[in-house]
Amino acid sequence: MSASASARHSLEAQGARHWQAGRDHLLRRDWAAAVRAFERATRATPGDALYWLNLANARRRAGAFEAAEAAARRLLKLEPAHALGQQVLADVLASQHRYAESAAVFTALEAAGTQDPESMARHASMLLALCRPREALDVLIRALGVNPGVVSVHNLMADAFRDQLLKREAVECLKTVRALQPDNLEALNQLSFEKRFIADWSELDADIESIARSLSESPQQRPRVVAAFGTLSLPLPAALQRVAAAQESAAFQAGARLLPRLGAAARARRVARARVRVGFVSYDFREHPVSQLLVEVLEQIDRSRFEVVLYSSGPDDGSPLRARIAAAADRFVDIRGRSDAEAAARVRADEIDLLLDLAGHTRGHRMGLFAARPAPLQLGYLGYPGTTGANFIDYFVGDAIAAPLAHEAQFSERIVQLPGCFQPNGRWRPLPQPMTRAQAGLPEDAFVMCTFNHTYKIGPQAFDAWCRVMHRVPRAVLWIRESNGQLHDNVRREAALRGIAPERIVFAPHVPYDVHFSRLALADVFVDTWPYNAHTTAADALWAGVPVLTLPGESFASRVAASILAAVGLEGLAMGSVEHYEAALVTMATDPEVLPGLRAHLVENRLQLPLFDTPAYTRRLEAALAAVWRRWCEGLPPQHVAADELATAVPQTPIGHPA
Repeated sequence: MSASASARHSLEAQGARHWQAGRDHLLRRDWAAAVRAFERATRATPGDALYWLNLANARRRAGAFEAAEAAARRLLKLEPAHALGQQVLADVLASQHRYAESAAVFTALEAAGTQDPESMARHASMLLALCRPREALDVLIRALGVNPGVVSVHNLMADAFRDQLLKREAVECLKTVRALQPDNLEALNQLSFEKRFIADWSELDADIESIARSLSESPQQRPRVVAAFGTLSLPLPAALQRVAAAQESAAFQAGARLLPRLGAAARARRVARARVRVGFVSYDFREHPVSQLLVEVLEQIDRSRFEVVLYSSGPDDGSPLRARIAAAADRFVDIRGRSDAEAAARVRADEIDLLLDLAGHTRGHRMGLFAARPAPLQLGYLGYPGTTGANFIDYFVGDAIAAPLAHEAQFSERIVQLPGCFQPNGRWRPLPQPMTRAQAGLPEDAFVMCTFNHTYKIGPQAFDAWCRVMHRVPRAVLWIRESNGQLHDNVRREAALRGIAPERIVFAPHVPYDVHFSRLALADVFVDTWPYNAHTTAADALWAGVPVLTLPGESFASRVAASILAAVGLEGLAMGSVEHYEAALVTMATDPEVLPGLRAHLVENRLQLPLFDTPAYTRRLEAALAAVWRRWCEGLPPQHVAADELATAVPQTPIGHPA
């Protein structure tokens, strides 16, 4: 054997030994050691595609996504048609939230003849992340043709149908998942949620019992019940909703790389800074309720005390609101296409002091970013009406009505209570314009009870109450938001079962925003849902001059409307029982002095009501942020902050005038 051949043989043997060592490390889930071993293997034998494949996989597992991408591309340079290499590259791009690039790789892979259902499911998930559900459905249907028994395909088909408002089809897909995996409690939770969108309450009691029983199990025995948002509209104890949220947060924490704690010099630099640097993270810096509620606050935050940085993880919809939100920030950072680790590193490099999460467990959230702990203090605010269940979120911003300190056990976070209502509203909503009931499809002489909540919030108990009122008030009609076109038959069937004629149910289709407010003003009363109240929609109704009747419960989501009502001086419309709720509706319908007085209070005082006073709200939020930051600067751990503690720190400014 020649010297060169002997040397080559020796390198190949070294490469094989390092590769085997890497495989052993993978089995022990020691990703860092596996990376080192596979790197040695590729140095010994750089032309072996298998070694590069394993290195790319190990780096991906270790969270080193840029390095994983480099290894995958090196593999594909050696073997451009390597199917597994293309799949790994697509997965690495997905881990960096580079969804369009990942989808393009999957498309090329399938065009070359690889028809692997699991890979196709990942392709479809990229298309769904890009808000392209019809294309995702096409991919998933092809995957079913290869193997109809792949659970992830049926799960994603449910998502694709859901995103096209085809709720019945989504329900059928989730039923298939349950048939394939009867113990899949996550699918049960999602199935129950989608059924509520179309007022399908069949088996609801059994679903609630199964979900509650699972969440009540000991941590060692508890099956996985994620999709925490879906539990908020179920009549579950708040403690179990916290368990569901904690499950979901734990999944993101498991894959996060914790950033190092701030050193003494970095800490001293932040303490000495004249302005507190506040970051907001959201998928919804676009035409969305979160941005509608927040934009005036961002514009009015005192820039002598605070610096505002916005981190956008969602799409740019090109809307005027998106442009206004961006202009309201000192810096606007688009973190699309960045992995959670990369986004967290950017937040740390920006030296953010307080990082506020505006999403919680809603679509497009970046909980993995927060799990890395890039900021000294991290707060949940506005976008999610409940605890995140995460030990990496320090504070939950609420108020004394929606989040009383007596309910602290519901939260993994410390509660900071804003004086007044926690929800910003402002005066951005359009004023109602003249409109007739006939134009809205309503009877002119009816007592109109509107419920413009998402229909998943409507449960049989609330519907029972509304129907009982309609029996007692023959001219009453129920006006329901048409959140999808598939709920009519179910709602009318449920009404008929309760003895209510179908024509007494009126559906409100989607209309432009300004038309909606003119239409909304035609209602007599907004009837709230429970255990998940109207939040933004309650404030919409009050702005339009329509009183809101609510039934607060124990959970945060069930108490928000009561807080909103207190902020307009109508706390008496938060009822203590279903019986009182129904009696109040009957009184409104039959006493000619009640409704006019309530409407006059709202319309005549609209511009003076505290709920809509952004300057005063902004001063209260600033006081809360300053209080929690002061504790950190003093080396004190997070603790609850009561509303009355903050009230004395808020400048007393006349309503409607900035401080």
